Amino acid sequence: MFAAAVSLLATVLVVAAKLVAGFVTGSVSVLGEALQSTVDVFVSATAVFVVRAAAMPPDADHPYGHGKVEILSSFLQMIAIIASSLYILWEAYGRLRHPIPVQVDWGIAAMGYAAVSNTLVSRYLVRVSRKFPSTALEAEALHLRADTLSSAGVLVGLVLVRVTGNPILDPVVAAVFVVVTIGAASVKLRELTHPLLDRSLPIEDVRRVEQVLRAHPETRGYHRLRSRYVGTTRFVDLHVQLDDHLTFVQAHTIAEELEDAISEALGGAGVTIHYEPSIAETAHRLTNHPTDPLAETSWSGPR
Repeated sequence: MFAAAVSLLATVLVVAAKLVAGFVTGSVSVLGEALQSTVDVFVSATAVFVVRAAAMPPDADHPYGHGKVEILSSFLQMIAIIASSLYILWEAYGRLRHPIPVQVDWGIAAMGYAAVSNTLVSRYLVRVSRKFPSTALEAEALHLRADTLSSAGVLVGLVLVRVTGNPILDPVVAAVFVVVTIGAASVKLRELTHPLLDRSLPIEDVRRVEQVLRAHPETRGYHRLRSRYVGTTRFVDLHVQLDDHLTFVQAHTIAEELEDAISEALGGAGVTIHYEPSIAETAHRLTNHPTDPLAETSWSGPR
């Protein structure tokens, strides 16, 4: 929460500086940056709410918790970045066709301040998101880095306008850096689609699960392993085959031991195990589910 609040305050100050400079200079790139940063204020304010909402415990309506709020917020954040960037690109195109003189001094000062502020805050957010994993804070850090790049582009353009006296350099340089921003946001969007669509955990995590299963003397195999992220929390459910002659109580005890061990191996994952008699279940699958890929087991029978 504190990190998100710091980001919000810093963004508000940056927006104020850009708005003043935009009206004073008449620069399309500065005005575009001011507009984009106005969107930033909304996004940063949303991040404060999202971090709080994602930390809420599971309830009857959301048994897997509220972690996907962060992912959805980050997705919308990237959309906002792309939309505002496209507007700036359009304004730059108009100014390329009809260049006008601009007063650059205030713009240079505002863009310099924005670049420095965003750099410092984004580095702070990266440190916090690594210590306390948060998709929302990670996306906010990326957002601020993109804004830093865009502000730097505008700054370079304004300096070149001042040195050369050619106003057309203002929209040209701004357009180049806006295109880079759109590219970075598009890459992040693609990354965010996987957890939104419940993509399975990385193969390294699946191997950790199998290592735990193989280490237990009573397991005979597993199948129907399904996994996903909900926010920063991993969830795993699977069927584990045990010796056919175990009592119900014995099988239940082993399943709980395995759930605890897998959860620990995956850093506190939510694990659900359905246990089955190995020989009987193998025969059942061969007869009734011969082509089901989830029904395939990694190994079967005594070790």
